Amino acid sequence: MKVFRYIALALLASVLGVSMASAQSWTNVTASPQAIGPILQLRDGRILAHSDQNGNANSWYILSPASDGTYETGTWAGPYNMQSGYAPFFFSSVVMLDGKTVLAEGGEYNNGQSVWTTLGSLGTVTPFGGMTWVANSPPTGWSTIGDAESDLMANGKYLQSNCCTKQTAFYNGPNSWIAGPNVLAVRNDESGYTSLPDGRVLMVDVQTNSNCGNSTKSSEVLDANGVAWTCGPQLTQQLWQQSDQELGSAVLFYPSSKYPKGGVFQMGGNAVASNILDFNTFTWATGPTLSNYDQADGPGALEPNGKVLEMISPGLFNAGCTFAEFDPIAGTLTATANNSQCPSSSSYEGHMMIFPTGQIGSLSFETQIHLYKGTGSPVSGVAATIIPVANVVLGGSKNNKLYGFQLNGLSENNAYGDDYQMATNYPLIRFKDSSGKVWYGFTHDDSSHSIAPNTLSYTLYDLNPAMPPGSYTMQTVTNGIGSNIVNIHVR
Repeated sequence: MKVFRYIALALLASVLGVSMASAQSWTNVTASPQAIGPILQLRDGRILAHSDQNGNANSWYILSPASDGTYETGTWAGPYNMQSGYAPFFFSSVVMLDGKTVLAEGGEYNNGQSVWTTLGSLGTVTPFGGMTWVANSPPTGWSTIGDAESDLMANGKYLQSNCCTKQTAFYNGPNSWIAGPNVLAVRNDESGYTSLPDGRVLMVDVQTNSNCGNSTKSSEVLDANGVAWTCGPQLTQQLWQQSDQELGSAVLFYPSSKYPKGGVFQMGGNAVASNILDFNTFTWATGPTLSNYDQADGPGALEPNGKVLEMISPGLFNAGCTFAEFDPIAGTLTATANNSQCPSSSSYEGHMMIFPTGQIGSLSFETQIHLYKGTGSPVSGVAATIIPVANVVLGGSKNNKLYGFQLNGLSENNAYGDDYQMATNYPLIRFKDSSGKVWYGFTHDDSSHSIAPNTLSYTLYDLNPAMPPGSYTMQTVTNGIGSNIVNIHVR
């Protein structure tokens, strides 16, 4: 439990506002109106950002891309305020498959006080417009949600944990939940949930689990239907300390010749350690480290080139961070270019999410989003393939259907310890005219949320009413990787 975080943030506020030092591969986004923390990908190409720590934690803002589809000179709108009395730090969040519904649940802090609140809020996004928030009730009988992990499973169910017990629940609509299966560990707190290609959900335990060999190196797995947790494979080393029980991010990376079905890179918490889950054999192996650096809470994000970008720092909540890339093929963790977040910040302050441009957005409770562009091309075979069913659509039309393979990508792409979830494994749809101007449609109500390779599914999409008639190229983009391009005419 990170009970002194809020005080530490106030002390660091003065250093977080410095301008970004010149660093290869990083660019800046137009400053936000307030200091922001977690960010979410909306399904019309815009970015939803929570005003956090040094701002008003009751508020959200929306970043729209520039006319050429880039975000460096994008524009901000808001604030969009949650209900009075709910202003959380370190909470669960998700964009639901209908595209319009955003859930924010719990919080280790509320209004600056550490309370592990059960409060939640239900956001409704107007495509290409604003949004509204109303209160959402917690699962019946829960006294905490707090800094709880969550996951939007392949079957479309939103799984919410109770930080401080074994309990889980499935969202069943506004103010309604269905009890889920208890985890096998002592409690959920400080672990994270990671969707796997076969629809199951992985959790690495951070307590001794008497149900799984009385081990300090246990993991467990929820079946694809969400019925029961079972013991998973044992890790090769303990990745957490009993004194704090912090854990780092777990990112599912792409298949390769070395990992034919992909794998999970799990960073250690307050321990200089990592493990790699080979999904082909479903066994753990010891992973690489960078001397003196760990990730006692912190973000990781999958780059289109197959590497995993990590924000790491020394010890428990200490400043001195650096960015590093995990290369699954080489089996290495190597320092890369920093922006102004490092070395002033600690990993737990970081948030990272892939943008539709293939850049990874990174920030640390500040007004500045930094965009990281890795080297190389997207991994072969990872992009979606769309199947056009019509080459003419009506301007402003809704519920157009687009089929394709791998529309959800092959990973949730972005991860943290337990506090935040910023998954982007759902398709966006991008149009470009002959002048290079970019328009996004609004995608929603996908037929599947699976990240299994070669999954055939469809998404519905609405056209932006402001999009003029004419000829366009069209493609989907998921996890920053564009699909094949087809021609389409809007009339």
